[in-house]
Amino acid sequence: MGERIDENHDGAFGDECREEVRVTLGLEDDQVFAAFWGKLRDECLRVRRGIEASPNGFCLAPFDKSLTQRKTWLQRQVVNPIETLQAALSDENAPHFAHWERFGDDDPHANAALHDALADLKNKVTLLQREFEDEITGETAGKITHTHEIRHYVVFVCLSELREHYPNLKLSRGNWDKDLGQSIGHVPDFVRRVFFETTGNYEQLDGPIQANI
Repeated sequence: MGERIDENHDGAFGDECREEVRVTLGLEDDQVFAAFWGKLRDECLRVRRGIEASPNGFCLAPFDKSLTQRKTWLQRQVVNPIETLQAALSDENAPHFAHWERFGDDDPHANAALHDALADLKNKVTLLQREFEDEITGETAGKITHTHEIRHYVVFVCLSELREHYPNLKLSRGNWDKDLGQSIGHVPDFVRRVFFETTGNYEQLDGPIQANI
């Protein structure tokens, strides 16, 4: 896991970050760079919002839980209680909600809107659990954590946008610095800067960078 940085993350991908990226890559501040930065910024901000909204291992996340833990939590805390409540709200249990002093004029203990809402929530959670199970068992995306998936995706976005807008720019993995214990160069420095802005974590990223170059 990368080093966690405690700081105010408001104003991500602002002018300071933009200029650092441009200087790091040695690019002119022209229309091409503006287009490149716009697409990179928009996509990374989308990823950042996803990180902030969901459990993962980055410091911007609300908390971190594995897919198995989340699947179990949803079952215990949402699906099981819904099924219990659905059973309790069946017509045969209507007498539990009646009082004799109303002389049989009790309001309905549940209406169609409530039943539909419970069914919709259960269906939504069940579909999400199936997505988790596909990832847990490797049936679709393989056994990979969301944190690792996000990590590789951010690196992929950085390098794919760079290729698209600067097809003649040589993408180098950089040179290994034994003192720092990581590769250094304009491409890895650029990727790490954008990655930090997106996730709030500083990481070496040598593996994901090498996999995409």
